[in-house]
Amino acid sequence: MRNYLIRRILQMIPLFLGVALVTFGVLSLVGDPFAQMAINPRIRPEDIARLKHAWGFDLPWYLRFFKWFWSMITGNWGVSIFAGGKPVTELVGRAITYTLRFSIASLVLAFIIGVPIGIYSALHQYTFFDYFFTFFAFFGMSMPTFWFGFILMMIFGLRLGWLPIGGVMTPGIETAPFVVRFFDQAKYMILPVIVLSLFSMASWMRYARSSMLEVIRMDYVRTARAKGLPERTVIFKHALRNALIPIVTLLGLSLPGIISGATITETVFSIPGMGRLTVDAMLSNDYPVAMVCLLLESSLLIIGNLIADLLYAVVDPRIRYS
Repeated sequence: MRNYLIRRILQMIPLFLGVALVTFGVLSLVGDPFAQMAINPRIRPEDIARLKHAWGFDLPWYLRFFKWFWSMITGNWGVSIFAGGKPVTELVGRAITYTLRFSIASLVLAFIIGVPIGIYSALHQYTFFDYFFTFFAFFGMSMPTFWFGFILMMIFGLRLGWLPIGGVMTPGIETAPFVVRFFDQAKYMILPVIVLSLFSMASWMRYARSSMLEVIRMDYVRTARAKGLPERTVIFKHALRNALIPIVTLLGLSLPGIISGATITETVFSIPGMGRLTVDAMLSNDYPVAMVCLLLESSLLIIGNLIADLLYAVVDPRIRYS
């Protein structure tokens, strides 16, 4: 396992370099971020030239790439062009805190609800329970995120007045005791987390159901039952572990979605997270911020694949990396 892990990490280095090069190339094709300044008569050309030199835009592309890549791996992410010159680490750090808070909560909620329901549906196939949650799964996968968010906001925020419809906390509560702030922020999380978890919950429900249906028809499960083992032992000891293998794949590949998949929800509920930061940075040609955001999301995809491969050995005893 250790040799496999070292080999995979070494393989990730050229892959990470390739992802960084593609990210840099794609954003470079968008155009010159200082072009908007050039049409402003109040900004002198020599000031634009000085800004280009300060951000390294007067260098050849390959020198600019290696300068930027070295800055990325050493943690010197520079400053934003259009956000008042704020450090990129400050902008990304604040945004990723909100995104992780909402996305991890939705991921956990989707997993602890979707997977058990999917497995229970498979064990009670063609019952009312199975039909009801199959309908719910298709409803969840086909429901547009923004529309479902607006519906929840209208019902629980505007009509009933139970929950806030946007933001992350009540203004002016920053100095309140920790317990007060905790419950206040939890109240703001309820609607976005429900919206974020709906699609994942429905997908995992279907994956868990189909995977368990396939496993319980295998010969070794029939053999376990023929030996007279209790049904609980057959399901939890022989079937469940193998049924979780595709779920592990899905869980690993869900990691990049923690950051990038919440863009619409963050926009609907006015959450200053990574999704909104990425979109705002790309629309304003704020290269230093956009490149960091895109590279972080791409890196999470690589790390997610590694985690999925490692988890295979945990859930599947047939896999040995030695």
